Amino acid sequence: MIHRRYNPLFEWKNISLIALVAISAFVLLYAPARAVFTETLYAVAPRVWNAGDTAGGAWSSFTTNFRIKRSLVYENDMLHADIDRMQALVLDRNLLEEKVMKLEEALGRAGSDNRVTASVLAGPGRSPYDTLVIDAGAEHGIAVGDAVVYAGAGAIGTIAEVSDSSSKVKLYSSAGQEHLVLVGERAIPTTARGRGMGNFEAKVPQGSAVALGDTVLFPKDNLILGVVQLVEEEPTLPFITVFFRSSFNIAEIRSVEVIKK
Repeated sequence: MIHRRYNPLFEWKNISLIALVAISAFVLLYAPARAVFTETLYAVAPRVWNAGDTAGGAWSSFTTNFRIKRSLVYENDMLHADIDRMQALVLDRNLLEEKVMKLEEALGRAGSDNRVTASVLAGPGRSPYDTLVIDAGAEHGIAVGDAVVYAGAGAIGTIAEVSDSSSKVKLYSSAGQEHLVLVGERAIPTTARGRGMGNFEAKVPQGSAVALGDTVLFPKDNLILGVVQLVEEEPTLPFITVFFRSSFNIAEIRSVEVIKK
């Protein structure tokens, strides 16, 4: 004969289930109780719906803020591009005393400081790497070795090849090109090396006062080769590595000036 062990917890669950069924039947069958249950439901339901509306409103506000932030990031990128262009113009006004050439002089390819204005026919991506092709050549007095600038003071490169009506410009930033330059407010002399597409690097003695935003100039003509973007300092080395780039986007250049010798 098998004896089942008494389990109080099991008995309690059975009693609770029976009581719940009885109460539910009572509420549904007994009219006064059913009325109280209905009134309670009507009172609680609007609060639940309001809570749902509040949650939906919060989610809508979150998604709206996300879209606004994404739009601000895009606008910030556009502003940085505009700053690059404006910086080149401002540097020109600070370094050059000559007045801006009049439109008629530009169209006539004449300038008070022996400059020729030319349009860019082909830039990076459409011309050989680190070169520009311009629509001015030998018939305009341009010769190999002439300096090419942007916005008056932004150094771009030199004339490498000349035909009658066009020329090829080799960028100063071409890989392997080396140039004597002055870095920062204290005009620290050093050699800059091209790294391609308007990027350069140079090394200055350890302890040199170089900061982000410092300008890098050609010592002879005070033309701006670039602006310091990064300074890497290793205490164990006798020098500091300075990375800088042109103060404008070379890919967006539409016109240049050639300084004739």
